Amino acid sequence: MKQEEIEELIKSYGYRVDKELEKIIEKEVKSDFSKWLNEPIWYHMGTGGKRLRPALCLLSCELLGGDVEKALNFALACEIMHNYLLLHDDVMDGDTVRRDFPTVWVKYGVPNAINAGDYMIAKAYETILKSDLPLEKIKKLIQIFTETLIKTGEGQALDVNYRAYENLTVEKYLELAELKTGYYLICPVVGGSIVAGVPESVIKELWKLGGNLGTSFQIRDDIIDLTEGKGRGGKIGCDIKEGKPSILFAHALSKANSEEKKKLIKIMKKPRDETTKEDIEWVINLYKKYGTIEFAQQKAEELAEEALEIIDKIDFEKKDLIKKITEFIVSRKK
Repeated sequence: MKQEEIEELIKSYGYRVDKELEKIIEKEVKSDFSKWLNEPIWYHMGTGGKRLRPALCLLSCELLGGDVEKALNFALACEIMHNYLLLHDDVMDGDTVRRDFPTVWVKYGVPNAINAGDYMIAKAYETILKSDLPLEKIKKLIQIFTETLIKTGEGQALDVNYRAYENLTVEKYLELAELKTGYYLICPVVGGSIVAGVPESVIKELWKLGGNLGTSFQIRDDIIDLTEGKGRGGKIGCDIKEGKPSILFAHALSKANSEEKKKLIKIMKKPRDETTKEDIEWVINLYKKYGTIEFAQQKAEELAEEALEIIDKIDFEKKDLIKKITEFIVSRKK
């Protein structure tokens, strides 16, 4: 199956949730509060996105022999959670563009962006609680959803406070990436598997899969920022402007001489609007000098290989399809 076919498959599952999302958070503005909640939420969710997480939830449930309809509410909750995290992340990072559109905080203001995010996570929990499932399964879904938010919050704390951090190591970065990205990437798969009724041993393997897959996904994100741009109007090097802790920054710190290291940290510490095009070019050239992008790509591929080995231990139907989807996730260009 080609990459384009995988992308269409994910879309066919993922976009199935759109109409259902409208039942949870209405598009139509019917009151004053909905103008400042529903409108910015749908502005954000309407700018694009692959609906990858709900697709993963529904696919995993189906391929483990479960009833997809029973997993739909959890899939919806995961998509709401994803967008809530992005919305708040844009505020924390000061990002003005998301998916090539002005971010919610730019268009509606920071207070409305924060409040809309808070509202979204409440609606996500409400959606799980309304699932047509036995109480014990709903309890398990609430537990993994809560654990995911806790771990993602811990990862975000590292992400925010490791910015331009002169003692950042590759090991510290990998811990950050697993916490920030691993849990909430695999949470939909774990949820779909719980709905399907798999044993606890399989759930444990899936969490391990998330660690590898999520970290590889985050490393690709770091690389994309320097090669394709991350939906920010085609701008390259936004992570450098933000001083973000990336595997690239960590690797370069370990290889650079004292003068290069000093200049690298100085650039990473600059306020966003003071970081020049020349600064970004200098950092990219430093990364090229020490083979940093190649190192990052190799690490992402190693983690992806480990993920495929874990998949071999799980009794998925159409195992080759799951592997193709895994390869699609970790080799994406946007």
